[in-house]
Amino acid sequence: MSERQSFFAATLAELNRRKVLRTVGAYAVGVFVLLQLMDAAVEPLRLPEWLPTMVVVIVILGFPLVFLLAWHLELRPDGIYRTEGGGLLSRSQSALLFGFMLLATAGLAVGFYQYYSGVFESQAIQAVAEADRNFTAPENSIAVLPFSDLSQNGNQAHVADGIAEEILNLLAQVDGLRVAARTSSFAFRDSLDDIRRIGRLLNVRTILEGSVRTSGDRIRLTAQLINVEDGYHIWSKDYDREVMDVFAIQDEVASNIAEALVESFDGLQAKPAARTDSLAASQAYRTGRLHWWRRTPAEIQRAIEMFAQALEHDAQFAPAYAAMADSWLLLSLYGNVTTLKATEKAQDMIDKALAIDPESAEAFAALGLARWQIGQMDAAESALRHATELNEDYIPAQLWLAGVLGELGRFPEEHLVLKNAMARDPLNELLVVNYSVNLSTRGDWETGRALLQDLLELRPDSTMLLRSLAKMELNNGNLVEGWKLANRAYQLEPENPEEIATLASTWVLLGDVDEAERLLLEGLERSGQNASLLASRWLTLMVSHRYEEAEAMVRELKQQLGDELPEAQARIFNYQLGMIALVQSDYPKARQFLVSALGEEDQPAYRNHDVTVVTLASLASKLAGDEDQARELLEEAERKIQRGRLNGVDDPGIYYNEAVLLAMRSDLAKALQKLREAYERGFREQWILEIDGRLAPLRDQPEFITLRERIRDDLANARVEISSLSLAGI
Repeated sequence: MSERQSFFAATLAELNRRKVLRTVGAYAVGVFVLLQLMDAAVEPLRLPEWLPTMVVVIVILGFPLVFLLAWHLELRPDGIYRTEGGGLLSRSQSALLFGFMLLATAGLAVGFYQYYSGVFESQAIQAVAEADRNFTAPENSIAVLPFSDLSQNGNQAHVADGIAEEILNLLAQVDGLRVAARTSSFAFRDSLDDIRRIGRLLNVRTILEGSVRTSGDRIRLTAQLINVEDGYHIWSKDYDREVMDVFAIQDEVASNIAEALVESFDGLQAKPAARTDSLAASQAYRTGRLHWWRRTPAEIQRAIEMFAQALEHDAQFAPAYAAMADSWLLLSLYGNVTTLKATEKAQDMIDKALAIDPESAEAFAALGLARWQIGQMDAAESALRHATELNEDYIPAQLWLAGVLGELGRFPEEHLVLKNAMARDPLNELLVVNYSVNLSTRGDWETGRALLQDLLELRPDSTMLLRSLAKMELNNGNLVEGWKLANRAYQLEPENPEEIATLASTWVLLGDVDEAERLLLEGLERSGQNASLLASRWLTLMVSHRYEEAEAMVRELKQQLGDELPEAQARIFNYQLGMIALVQSDYPKARQFLVSALGEEDQPAYRNHDVTVVTLASLASKLAGDEDQARELLEEAERKIQRGRLNGVDDPGIYYNEAVLLAMRSDLAKALQKLREAYERGFREQWILEIDGRLAPLRDQPEFITLRERIRDDLANARVEISSLSLAGI
């Protein structure tokens, strides 16, 4: 016992002599302070989650290092020197002390490892459990991923896709089975993502994947059904066939796989498949729909060609007629076709589809789209609701129904329809775009932007997503980011009228009308009838005060369309002519056109454009001397704004409309407050402030002048930054 005490006493004395205890103690205090600061700073500074753990590991390893440095070195006023020997410990006792230190450090490391590994394991288990609790996909739900081409020459992709598409088509005819749409599931072609993550993104419980392999004159197809929750196979099966008729093989194997899949679910029955007996017609139709979803003039034209091929193989294939109809209607939006011509062609195809199949969901959806485009909103809603009743899995019907509801200002209803559609097709770009716009309109633009950004990570070259995100950023005051997105979309598709119109409108907002006009004139040389390009062109003429040219353009377009002008288009022309007359101080003419732009029926629904037309008509009526009509129209505008607020509208536009309404009622203080709130939410339309006669009572107010100057500075700063980005080639 005395020897042990003398060893401990000698060790303690030697540690004091070499100032080891003091140094290690100071190190421990410093470590404690560092860890406390780290704990407080991780969340506010958004530091990586692994950083605290890394710091703990480093400071633990630092203890023996500090011990060794303090043992061997001594800090003096004139420098650092090696500590003199001749201490109280013998060589063997020193070895024993260092051995003890190594064991203590190893023990501490093991203890920390066991503790933290247990924490991380429990956190991982908790995370998995949390993910499982939040996983709410329907029980009977499946996604069919594109089959992999494993053939030696890699030339069987068409067979692989055909098998997967045919399986998906057959499964879609099974009552009670929720099948993820192709537009979403085929986004994971050649994906290396974990199957469980894919399943959660697609909101399904099971996933079918497979492969195609050829060897000589034989082909092997493999299909595997996987449980999303645990990633394990439910079943797997191989199909070996001789390569003779590829279409026949696809039909046979797809049917066998579909039957096996249905048997793996409880209580499911196949729907009567009264579609087409022609596999070639079915494949041409599905290929056409792939092009159809991409929404560019070239892709829609290609879709029309594929639908025509489907009808060549089966002239009684009703969905192909309906697809031809809605393709022509979409060309009037995205291509170079007038609404009148598109509607005429579409109606003929719709009539043929309904004559073949009076209960065709595709035909009723196309009918709803046609009615929507000519402004017959009640008929459009009725046809689209009937289409969704006939086939709740037909996504275009839900997409267009949501659009009609949105145009009618029924944003909560639009939200529910889109949410239901996205449960079936969660990665559909058009659904996500419209859902994001709905969120933004109701004040939750950051969530909408996040949805678009997440999908853009999966499809970085999607001009539709880039264009939509650009508009959202610009609408919320993020000018440079909006320009970068619009410019990137234009660089990817410089001949697409939608990308040209979006980038041109961006330049108008930024105050560079010359660049906007250059883009539009180039676009109109190729697509002179495109609605988006024509609308943007008219806007540039108005912004640059070239009112005579703007009027001539509108009258020429009216003359080209003739007497068979759709009511919706007639209202647009009347609005444009009314605006021109108003800024030219021809108030009776302005009143006539703007009142005509309202239409005869009283529509209380809120739309930003509708409120603009009503308030402009009120201003024109007042300036023309009709005070009673001016007051009635202003009351109508107020009802529309109130209806918008009741439906959750909370975007920059409604604040600007409220500012206009209050200014026209001479409530200047509240008008300025609303205008300031519009600015805070992203309003940057300087050109509107410059010419908007509705804000005349505010023009001499110091706050209005300050706000106008602030917007001017924002735009100037944005142009400088964009110029530097352009010079840098970004």
